[in-house]
Amino acid sequence: MTPLISIITPVYNAESYIKQSIDSVLLQTYPNWELILIDDCSTDNSINIIYPYLSDPRIKLFQNNVNQGPALSRNRGLDNAKGDYITFLDADDFWLSERLESQLRFMQEHHLLMSHGNYYFCDLNGEIIKPIKVDRKIDYSCLLKGNQFKTMTMMLSRRLISTYRFENIKHEDYAFFLECLKRTNYSLAQENIIHSYCRIGNQKSISSNKLKSAVWTFNIYRKPQNLSLLRTMYCFIHYAFHGLIKYKR
Repeated sequence: MTPLISIITPVYNAESYIKQSIDSVLLQTYPNWELILIDDCSTDNSINIIYPYLSDPRIKLFQNNVNQGPALSRNRGLDNAKGDYITFLDADDFWLSERLESQLRFMQEHHLLMSHGNYYFCDLNGEIIKPIKVDRKIDYSCLLKGNQFKTMTMMLSRRLISTYRFENIKHEDYAFFLECLKRTNYSLAQENIIHSYCRIGNQKSISSNKLKSAVWTFNIYRKPQNLSLLRTMYCFIHYAFHGLIKYKR
């Protein structure tokens, strides 16, 4: 029996990229998946691009009545997911065709509840800027020192997150995966294998968001994770150093 994999994709004004994202799912060598698209009140042509794909019964569309943001949109996807495994694909990212098959096999061989992966940073045209290689084994303490996970590389057993959802906060994905690592010993990545492509904007845009990102990370340490001020500062120093290395290498 081949397990069902649920792919959750929030969509908001993604007309430039959503076709490539969906096509990368359709090209997967592993056939037993469902793609759950959650449109978060897009005002562009995203919905019209999606509609023809709905002829494939594996592709489902849910439309929010009001704009809710990525956390609550992903939660709606989780609430409607039927898969034994859960993975995420943002509307502007895409995968290589063997991603699902390779990562599922890896998880089954290693009896994992959670796995992550290396990825490529791409420009807005999908051209590779550089590969990002993350630690192969990441536990809770390691993730506190810096978020090495990219959401579109993650695959989770449904058992791990059956009663947990994203919080409606900034850096909701970081907070979510920290909570996941409280429920399992570690997440493991396939060594030297890259299946995922993450689009980023221009470097000026990245720089302008670093301060906001730092504040959001600090807030996660203090509230959802309830760290002491001393441990917060310790983790925050590691986070700042990791961020510097990530964008300089």
